[in-house]
Amino acid sequence: MVGFGANRRGGRLPSLVFVALLVVIAILAFNCWNASSRQALLQEEVAELQSQAKRTEVARGRLEKRNSDLMGKVDSHKKQLEQKEADYSHLSSQLQARDGQVKKCEDSKVKHSAGGGGTVCSRPV
Repeated sequence: MVGFGANRRGGRLPSLVFVALLVVIAILAFNCWNASSRQALLQEEVAELQSQAKRTEVARGRLEKRNSDLMGKVDSHKKQLEQKEADYSHLSSQLQARDGQVKKCEDSKVKHSAGGGGTVCSRPV
C-alpha cells in the first residue's frame, strides 16, 4: 500500500514552498501596513488643507467686503472732492467778478475825484 507520503520525493521541497509563501505574506503585510500608514498621513494632510482652504475663503470674503466698503468710501470722497472743486471754481469766478467791480469803482472814483465830484460805489452783497 502506498501511503500519503509515498509521492513525495524529499522533505525539503514543501518546506521551501512554505518559507516562500511566508516571505510573500510578510512582503504583502508590510506593503499593506505601509499603504495604510501613508493613507492615514494623506488623510491628515487633506483635512489640514481643507481647513486651510476654509480659513482662506473666510479671509477672502472679509477682504472682498472690506474692499467693497473702501471702494464705496473712495467714490463718496471723489464726489465730495468734485463738489468742492465746483464750489471753489464758482467762488473763484465770483471773486474775480467782485475784484473787477472793485477795480471799476476805484477807477471811477479816481476819475470823479479829478473832476471834482465823488461817486459812491455800491457794494455788492
